[in-house]
Amino acid sequence: MAGVIRDSDGNLYGTTYSGGANGGGAVYKVNTSGETVLHSFCSLANCADGQAPVAGVIRDSKGNLYGTTDYGGANGDGVVYKVDTSGSETVLYSFCSLADCADGPYPLAGVIRDSEGNLYGTTINSAVDGGDGVVYKVDSSGSETLLYNFCSLANCADGQGPTAGVIRDSEGNLYGTTESGGAHGYYGVVYKVDTSGSETVLYSFCPMASCADGRYPFAGVIRDKAGNLYGAASSGGRNDNAGVVFKLKP
Repeated sequence: MAGVIRDSDGNLYGTTYSGGANGGGAVYKVNTSGETVLHSFCSLANCADGQAPVAGVIRDSKGNLYGTTDYGGANGDGVVYKVDTSGSETVLYSFCSLADCADGPYPLAGVIRDSEGNLYGTTINSAVDGGDGVVYKVDSSGSETLLYNFCSLANCADGQGPTAGVIRDSEGNLYGTTESGGAHGYYGVVYKVDTSGSETVLYSFCPMASCADGRYPFAGVIRDKAGNLYGAASSGGRNDNAGVVFKLKP
């Protein structure tokens, strides 16, 4: 379901949602010699090592891979994992470890990593504020911090249901999208979460007639040196709701 990343030697790394030795998905490597399965999920009882990765992986300077699974883990609601160069997997965090899944279940998106080894991502659900997703941080010791709960404002004006992950600027601010919520109905937002966990809605989709500016951004954003954000919305636009590519100025 996700794409691949490439190292300096030309090896490609990615995930499959199902298959593998146990049917729960796999992390793989492809090079000119063929494919190597680095880890098959559901290798542990009750898929405690994770199951069904929707997102791909990232790689650190030592060759370790990091990602998420949508299901599995100690509580059945997804994990953040690490696979080292030998193919050994470590579950860094199992979601729904807090009462009523206040830490957020079902991470559809992958993670990003800072220079200190902290991982950042989103989940599409949570028990807080009606179950509409979180932005989280998992540190190198496996401790999770909730940075923001969506639908903290009336009518989910702050966004709802992030299907994409986040990016991070040099000051530690995080940027992303939610597929729903916002000021103009449930059409999605572009948001910023600062280092204190305060969220700012940078743009709410669909203030234009017939949602000419787009709606329902499933994917995240990228950012240039000037602070402009770029992304895509899956619907809306001027051509029969076929979607848009957008630029959002600072």
